[in-house]
Amino acid sequence: MNYSALFLQLLPETVLLLTALGLMGAAIASESRNGKALPNKVAMGVSALGILVAAVLQTRVPDALASTTPLLAADGVTMIFKWVILGLGLLAVLLPPAKREIPNPGEYYAMIQFSLIGLMLAVATNHLLMLFVALELASLTLYLLVGFPRTARTTEASLKYFLFGGVSAAFMLFGLSLIYGFCPSPYLPDVAAKLAESGLSPIGAAGIVMVLVGLGFKLAAAPFHFWAPDVYQGGPATSVGLVVAASKVAGMVVLVRFLVLGFGGTEGWTTGLSVVAAVSMVAGNLLALAQQSVRRLLAYSAVANTGYLLVGVCGNGALSSGTALFYVLVYGLGTFGAFAVTAGVERETGSDSVESFAGLVKRSPMLALALLVCLASLAGIPPLAGFAGKFAMFSAALKEGMSGGSMPLAWLVGLAAVMSAISLYYYISVLKQAFVREPVSGSGCKLPVAHVLTVVVPAVALVVLGLFPGLLMDPIADAVAGLLAMK
Repeated sequence: MNYSALFLQLLPETVLLLTALGLMGAAIASESRNGKALPNKVAMGVSALGILVAAVLQTRVPDALASTTPLLAADGVTMIFKWVILGLGLLAVLLPPAKREIPNPGEYYAMIQFSLIGLMLAVATNHLLMLFVALELASLTLYLLVGFPRTARTTEASLKYFLFGGVSAAFMLFGLSLIYGFCPSPYLPDVAAKLAESGLSPIGAAGIVMVLVGLGFKLAAAPFHFWAPDVYQGGPATSVGLVVAASKVAGMVVLVRFLVLGFGGTEGWTTGLSVVAAVSMVAGNLLALAQQSVRRLLAYSAVANTGYLLVGVCGNGALSSGTALFYVLVYGLGTFGAFAVTAGVERETGSDSVESFAGLVKRSPMLALALLVCLASLAGIPPLAGFAGKFAMFSAALKEGMSGGSMPLAWLVGLAAVMSAISLYYYISVLKQAFVREPVSGSGCKLPVAHVLTVVVPAVALVVLGLFPGLLMDPIADAVAGLLAMK
């Protein structure tokens, strides 16, 4: 085994681990020395520095590094989405929690490092057991992060998140064991080879269904989404930022890697997944229409967008899967930016209701403009990145669904277009308050510099990727094509 190459491969994760251990040690030392917790700004700064160093060291990992162990992959998808997770994780760390919301910042930001390690390992493996362990490392830390303030609301959200997550983890592990029974190898390319040799057996089909249940929870697909509204509304801003962006991106990468690399040779799963996509789009959009809390509105929007993403996966091809991965990144930026604006409004008004956004353009033009960009991108308005992603994803799914010999996806793409039009209503209802209504008070939204960055960066990225989608769409499509070449 080439240990030097393996060390380079794990260098970013090693830095995150050392940062987490350092934060925990500093927190313990601070409490034992003067009885006070580590200051929030210090913990945030150290955590952000650790992520930046990991991102810099990620550039030292050779692009063509051959995998030194079956547990780790070094393909293009891994390289790109490790960068993405580090970037989204940095934005989440910079999004500050409310005052006195986190009693132990050192331990809190250390847990964020552990969650990022799990998410990075999850997108970097073709090994079924490693996949499960990495996802559970990320999930267990996210359960803790959501309930860290230990208030009644956050405890309820964390408990629901944990209970649903525990059940989904059991389904996933049982499904992976059935897949191992179908092919006595935990390596996804071997599963694909076995599938091409003998076809999909009933035990393999049952394994796929159970794994999809587990991944449906991670992605908040209906009907596995019931945890999402409480977590989005009850969790601290930083924790929810990780859930809405980095966790969603990692879950989508895992789904594409599992289905397209391991089981792309069969179309049997596309029918069931298309039903889940349709239910997610309809349920998410209709339930979002009735929400008065913007946090809960964004949660149901996440359910609807999961449905859109599954449309791309149902195409069962390199192009549709690549555009789905591009869109999940665009979705993550748009939702995170909208959530950061919501957190800023909450700092001023103490509420996340739609009415609390009244007159936002007069109170803070920067927040209002960023909100406009993020919500318009989520709605698929040109020339923003959300439109480019949706158009490319639906077009690719329609084309590959027709040419693949499976059930045509025209009905699903048509439903997605209709549901996207319906989503305009609840996005516009928030924007109407921000740009048309008069403000209740004349005070402005004064945010820390770090919080301003979490609002501005996603909005700028959505504009740039909308005008030049090929900057990321083409490399992601090439990476997915390279992934399929492994079969």
